[in-house]
Amino acid sequence: METTLAERLVFLLSNLNIKQLDFAQKIRFAQSYVSMVLSGIKTNPSARFYDAICREFSVNPEWLKNGKGDIYAIPGLSLPSGDAELLAKFHLLPESEQHIIEEIINAFLLKAMTSEKIKPV
Repeated sequence: METTLAERLVFLLSNLNIKQLDFAQKIRFAQSYVSMVLSGIKTNPSARFYDAICREFSVNPEWLKNGKGDIYAIPGLSLPSGDAELLAKFHLLPESEQHIIEEIINAFLLKAMTSEKIKPV
């Protein structure tokens, strides 16, 4: 079943658990522009609109434009969709909170490397 851009965006916002205003601010577009796309009034948004969404939320451009493929994609990386989704949500956090998450991950990695003698990446 084919979906419209508006339907895919509604799904994306729901999946990311983000409000329309926050989404618009994150991609640096006016809320009114985003609202027109979400309501189906604007069916052919600018290339900059697509690029901003793909960049900010690690969205697969093919999925966003045509509904094909996985929702999330990281250019140059092959990640399971759950990992890409987690990374997209990570990018929603303020930088200060991203830093805290990075410190926690580094602490877990250090613990694992010392207790299991694994080699650093």
